[in-house]
Amino acid sequence: MNWNEKCLMELTHHNMFEDDAHRQRFRDLLICYFLAPFFTKSLCKCMYLFSWDDEHFVLMLEVLNGMTLEAAKNLQMMTDQAEAWEKEAAGYDAEIFRLINAFLRGEDYQAEDFGVMDPERAHMIRQALKVSDYIDELPAI
Repeated sequence: MNWNEKCLMELTHHNMFEDDAHRQRFRDLLICYFLAPFFTKSLCKCMYLFSWDDEHFVLMLEVLNGMTLEAAKNLQMMTDQAEAWEKEAAGYDAEIFRLINAFLRGEDYQAEDFGVMDPERAHMIRQALKVSDYIDELPAI
């Protein structure tokens, strides 16, 4: 079994997908980019978040397609774009992009008080942090 299959199975086993569409978008990204030279566990964590809805999924596809066309060997293009998104975003969307940047930089994410956060965004962040742990526990790619 390939790493990407183990990852999808692990996240499915822990009921980490909001619905079938979320799981399908994540699966599509994983299948398409798992063999790319820039694929890492950090990128996989971002893929989970970007798969949450169609709007963010399209953003991720645009960046990943650009990286593929540029024959990127690392995540620098993604990191640059995510930093720009964080600066442009407001409110809780900025918080989601802050989490994505923490994933890409391999840094710990320091969450704001979830009690004052929009419940939907708080849920997304909590789920993504759980997914991050599950992905980290998988064997090396």
